[in-house]
Amino acid sequence: MSHARVPSRLTLAASLALLGVYAHADDTALPVVNVTAEHRSEDLQKTPLAISAFDEQTLDDKQIRSVRDLSGQVPNLTLSRQSISYSAQTYGIRGIGETDPIQEAAVAVYADDLYIPRAISSMLDFNDVERVEVLRGPQGTLYGRNSSAGAIRVITRDPNQQTRGFVELGAGNYNAQNGRVLISGPLVDNALFASFSAIRLSRDGTVSNPTRGKDVNNVDIQSYRGKLRYKPEDSPWDVQLTLAGTFDRGDTTSYSPFDASGHFDKFKSYSSLDPKNRLDQGSSVLRALYAIDDHLNVKSVTAWSSFNQPVDYDNSGQAALIQNNLILYKQNYATQEFQLNGDYDAFSFSTGLYLYRERFDADRDNLTYSIPRNRVIGQGQYSTTNTESYALYGQGTYKITPQLSLIAGLRFTREHKNFEFTNYAINTDRQITGTNFAAESSKSWQSTSPKLGFEYAWTPHLNQYAYVAKGFKAGGYDNRAPTRAAAEQAFSPEDVTTWETGLKGDFFDQRLRANVALFYNDYKDLQTNAYDPALGVSLRTNVGQAHTYGVELETLTALSRDLQLTANLGYLESQYDDFQNASGAGVDANGKHLVFSPRWNASVGLNYTIPAGLPGTWLAGTDAQFQTKSWANALNDDIQEVPQQTFWNANTRYISGDGHWTTTLAVKNLLDRAYPQSVGYVPSSGARYYSVNDPRTVLLSVRYDL
Repeated sequence: MSHARVPSRLTLAASLALLGVYAHADDTALPVVNVTAEHRSEDLQKTPLAISAFDEQTLDDKQIRSVRDLSGQVPNLTLSRQSISYSAQTYGIRGIGETDPIQEAAVAVYADDLYIPRAISSMLDFNDVERVEVLRGPQGTLYGRNSSAGAIRVITRDPNQQTRGFVELGAGNYNAQNGRVLISGPLVDNALFASFSAIRLSRDGTVSNPTRGKDVNNVDIQSYRGKLRYKPEDSPWDVQLTLAGTFDRGDTTSYSPFDASGHFDKFKSYSSLDPKNRLDQGSSVLRALYAIDDHLNVKSVTAWSSFNQPVDYDNSGQAALIQNNLILYKQNYATQEFQLNGDYDAFSFSTGLYLYRERFDADRDNLTYSIPRNRVIGQGQYSTTNTESYALYGQGTYKITPQLSLIAGLRFTREHKNFEFTNYAINTDRQITGTNFAAESSKSWQSTSPKLGFEYAWTPHLNQYAYVAKGFKAGGYDNRAPTRAAAEQAFSPEDVTTWETGLKGDFFDQRLRANVALFYNDYKDLQTNAYDPALGVSLRTNVGQAHTYGVELETLTALSRDLQLTANLGYLESQYDDFQNASGAGVDANGKHLVFSPRWNASVGLNYTIPAGLPGTWLAGTDAQFQTKSWANALNDDIQEVPQQTFWNANTRYISGDGHWTTTLAVKNLLDRAYPQSVGYVPSSGARYYSVNDPRTVLLSVRYDL
């Protein structure tokens, strides 16, 4: 698809939508979608943010069963369809993200009230999810842990007086076997409630490995969540304890090698290494709400989380040893957040105090075949990063007139990191044979981030907002430092200033919903890897300036009572303005596109209730996503190009007349397309490798609801 054809196709979709609106003028209007992005329930169309919301019905209609299934569904959200393992996920919004899974993310991910700092364990499978919200732009004046690019919130249902439950079993190709279960209801009527949910997903490997004589890239995951909620009738208290755990025993990703022309064997890898992965992750969250009156409440969230993940993976996908990585990642962290939230006729606000403490360990053994030395060399990099941070934040909205409101927010953050690093010499049996160097360092940073904006109601169904805000991403140390000097040198926080305006409207008697946002991001001290001439090595550092700007359009149209059309479009321009020594001394990336930042991305979907005259309800849905090419490195080298890609999904469901039984047939990647999701190239060895998305998958599931 060329750039010129994207607007024409969008115009065609919009024309069809409008024709449908005029042809069915007496049909039901689109439902109101409520979100809690600003810590109070409000209409999505009146929330002064660029936010995409997926309620339970939408998730079912599109068969979005995990965070990864959001890929292509949100304008300018870059979400790779393959990561280092099934339970890990990297994210980018509007050209800014984090491609290194062990660094703290630029896009904050929340499971209910739990902040998930890194890509590891951030790929959440959905079970009893009430809503998913994707917020674009800095969110530091609203949330405890600051994020420079945006936030993804997965909100599950809390137990209450209603007794609910379901069992869902599924089977599909590649011997897929899925199970989901939920039970929720009162333990003591109108006072004490509980819920328990579980997920079990397994699937054979989708990538053939002739070297090992087996299929790899399998899925083997279990996830559990339990909630105990105390909320007596007519009491101001609402206290809930949530315990959750995830256990991933699937493979780490096996890569596919490609030749100089970019050709690769579809869904094949030749690595001789067993792709081991063993993630154990657990968390506990105590949330306490106290309603002072009908307008004012206090909220406390006390959270703890930890994971342990031994992983072995091969970087080249070749049978010969090029680089094997044998790693143990460990993390534990605790957070405490206090909020005071108010919602009055003329003034609403949210203020908070946030405390964060984390220990992250990375024990990494690298075994690499050295072309110049013609032998296997090894080193062990063992690091511990201790982080202590606190923040004060707040945002308020004041109605100057019934139509015009002023928005103001402020955040202050202080952060301290201690870093310990040892580089050991190891042999091919992973035994330590000596110490190359050791380092220890610490550093503190602080930042003040303001936000100022307005919102204006042009009509009861057309609202505009605009704001300017500053955000930042925390500084840190290089967990893969090649020298002692590199290990002792901290990188600074990454700063962004965002200008944004948006219009949100419901038209034609609320049968067409169209939201558009325009934004400009100015980044300074961008965090990435670059060559440091003073140290003579490449390391993680700050590289100067970059900017992104673009447009986002989201539409939902009721073509008839039984047929809905969604059509979304994102346009993104991104550029490094000052990126010196991007790949060696004097090799600059100035003027190049930011990594994994496609210029165009679009999606379209149809959901249809089939008038078959059956006692129940028969539904069908289909959706497609498209994005133009991007690059996996800052120099935008041809060999690092991620080509344009299109994916098509379809599903059909039948719900019995009594509402108890649901049978679903879902097909993802209907055309069985294989596209590179990331690219690796090692000039010294000549190794070239892709990570590739999953092939076509078919799943038939049956669900019984109480």
